[in-house]
Amino acid sequence: MRLRTQLLLAVTLVALAAVSVTALLSVQVSSQRVGRLLDMPAAGAPAGTTRPPAAGNGAMSGMPSSLPPNVAARHAALTEDLWRANLQAAGIALLLALVVGTALSLRLAGPLDRLTEVANRYAAGERRARADERGRDEVADVARAFNHVADSLQREEDEQQRLLADIAHEFRTPLTVLKGELEALEDGLVEPAPPTYRRLGEEVTLLERLVQDLRLLTQAESGDLTLHLRSVELARLVEDVVASFLPHAAQRGVRVGATVEPARVRADPDRIRQVLVNLLDNAVRYAPPDSDVDVTLRHEAGRALLGVRDRGPGIPQDEREQVFRRFYRVDRARSRATGGSGLGLAIVRSLVELHGGTVDAADHPDGGAVLTVTLPLEAAA
Repeated sequence: MRLRTQLLLAVTLVALAAVSVTALLSVQVSSQRVGRLLDMPAAGAPAGTTRPPAAGNGAMSGMPSSLPPNVAARHAALTEDLWRANLQAAGIALLLALVVGTALSLRLAGPLDRLTEVANRYAAGERRARADERGRDEVADVARAFNHVADSLQREEDEQQRLLADIAHEFRTPLTVLKGELEALEDGLVEPAPPTYRRLGEEVTLLERLVQDLRLLTQAESGDLTLHLRSVELARLVEDVVASFLPHAAQRGVRVGATVEPARVRADPDRIRQVLVNLLDNAVRYAPPDSDVDVTLRHEAGRALLGVRDRGPGIPQDEREQVFRRFYRVDRARSRATGGSGLGLAIVRSLVELHGGTVDAADHPDGGAVLTVTLPLEAAA
């Protein structure tokens, strides 16, 4: 049964029930009280005297047996009038119930019908369909919830489409290079010498690294990545990673230094090492030549704070959250060769969140960008 019909039927039945109960009680009480009133002795009559009984009038419910015939007739007429008046009241109540019930059902069922129509349009592929949120009732709350879910799904769908486009773009460059080199080898335009094979190998390595990063990021975001947690002295790990990164930074003319405090965390050391390597690689890429990259480790309020600062151009305020998005680069002019694959910081956020931590980006007051990883200390964890 439709909601509109149910509301109309419910209002009508409630109205009829209320009028019926009221009518029965009204007639019963009126009959009894009027009968007792008529049965009272006339004014001035001696106490204890009563009217002579009338034949047959005691059979009427609520009627005293001592009433004369003319009084009994008036009592019956009064009772009949009461019934007629209550029936008229029932008719009026029924009419009002139908009017009010119809209006109420239209008011409640109408928005639900429109919401159903919007949901059907959305299911048919009209992803921009949205419900009317006006009002403060429960139907408006449902409409707002529907729009919120639709907006979230739209953002996810847009993100997936953008991700597919970014993946296609990232793979297109090395594949184009490989195809060109192989065609040149086939046509004899390039000699099959070690430098040619080295260039081909570099492009294959880039493709392999891109695939591995995508796989790691997908596993981390879906929760399928297994962490081997144990007690880790974070200061020692930071010093080891910085020492191993020095030659790579020196090739770019960048100096890397570390200032650390003891901080023990419960983590997967390989994944935390990867987090720091990605942060250092990002900092070195954006740091100008002959500049410094500072790595700091301190602890406060039960948390370990690992920061990596460069002396580069910094990060605009409106892009500090987007830098952790897949394939996002602050400098659009940077290519994959000079700006990385764009997955490093996305991997950093996913791995840090798997460890129960957070990562954020900001600008240093003296210039450059600062990326800070926060992890719970082992005792706090």
